[in-house]
Amino acid sequence: MESPLTKRFGANVRHAREGRDWTQEDLSGKTGLAVVQVSRIERGKREIRLSTLVRLLDGLEVESDVLLSGLLDRSESDK
Repeated sequence: MESPLTKRFGANVRHAREGRDWTQEDLSGKTGLAVVQVSRIERGKREIRLSTLVRLLDGLEVESDVLLSGLLDRSESDK
């Protein structure tokens, strides 16, 4: 499933991973996710479960706002 939200989330994951100079294999090892799953997430091809989000946050050692940045249109939520 490809949507603007999954694409943005994937870009955030990729940016966080690359900021650590990690390969997808490195992130896979840190999270226990398959490399193909990491690839699909980063390309915005896969929506994730909450448990996967927690694994990514823990593996990357980042706060949730790093991976969720740009996903919420605040102008819509204020209505």
